[in-house]
Amino acid sequence: MRNALPRTICRLAAIAAAALAAYRYAWLPEHADHVVKSVTLRTQAALQMNGDRAKIIARENFDLLQPVANVCRLSVDFHLVSAVNARILGLNDEAIEHYTAALQADHRPEIYFDRGVTYLEEGKLDAATPDIALAARFDSTYLEQVDAGMQARVAALNKAVPYNPPPR
Repeated sequence: MRNALPRTICRLAAIAAAALAAYRYAWLPEHADHVVKSVTLRTQAALQMNGDRAKIIARENFDLLQPVANVCRLSVDFHLVSAVNARILGLNDEAIEHYTAALQADHRPEIYFDRGVTYLEEGKLDAATPDIALAARFDSTYLEQVDAGMQARVAALNKAVPYNPPPR
């Protein structure tokens, strides 16, 4: 009988630790993934709209993403959907931060291109050129989406700087 209490306490502690681990490592990531996917669909709908309605949806999307931000800090999809919503709201500096965070996890050309276009929207040609040039090295069709001035800057940069793929 003397050993029953310590054993019960140990069992309860083990159950609590298992429940906490299941919550943290199974439920939270699954929930965060679900939130990001649903916000991605809402963001796609907002991109089809104009003006104030798109901004309202983007603001709501930020509110939905906020609770899962800590769980998703390494998620490329989280940062991309956050960046697009920031751009809808005109928060280009925040969008650039999210594109940069996404690039720390994955070096996809569309992320470089989108960050470059966001720099262009801010009027930062010197920052935009390397990103658009790198995206164009992966896929030359990106150059068709920018004006002739940026195409010339990218061509000059690509001739001057040999291609070194980003580290993985």
